[in-house]
Amino acid sequence: MERQKKKVICKHIPTDNSITCGPHNPASLGCQFYELEDGEVATFFTAKRIHEGQLNIVHGGLSAAVLDELMGRSALATGRKQIDEDWIPRYVTAEMTVKYKKPILVGQKINGFGRVYNKEGRRRYTSSELINEDGEVVASAEGIFVEIKVPKSELSEYGIRDKNRHKLSENDPKEL
Repeated sequence: MERQKKKVICKHIPTDNSITCGPHNPASLGCQFYELEDGEVATFFTAKRIHEGQLNIVHGGLSAAVLDELMGRSALATGRKQIDEDWIPRYVTAEMTVKYKKPILVGQKINGFGRVYNKEGRRRYTSSELINEDGEVVASAEGIFVEIKVPKSELSEYGIRDKNRHKLSENDPKEL
């Protein structure tokens, strides 16, 4: 069954040195993360030779990192409404299970989607999947993310960066 495209409502700020999206990390997959109209978070990437595990196959740890990032960012998107004057909610991975279904080849375009499907107190229950251009799920994950609160004073650029969160450029996708 083909996935229905959804409207992109905003773009997330990348984490500077992240292996998935870090603009200052030369080994980064170069993912950009987008919130969709239904609360899901989406991304896409094409792995390069530097991301190879062996035999032209992308290292499974990188697939897991993208799945983790999708779930964590979807948890964050649900918690952003809880920002108060002194504390900013953040979510950390408490548990994650990955299922690998097909190899991801170097040079293959992959789309990823993550969501929160349940909330209990500080916990967010999440799932994500990576899908190839043929519409096949190549890897999926389920995870539990736990909210931690970080003092705003430890994230000095947060307010400035968060104001830019919603700005989409002409080059950003309108649907994913």
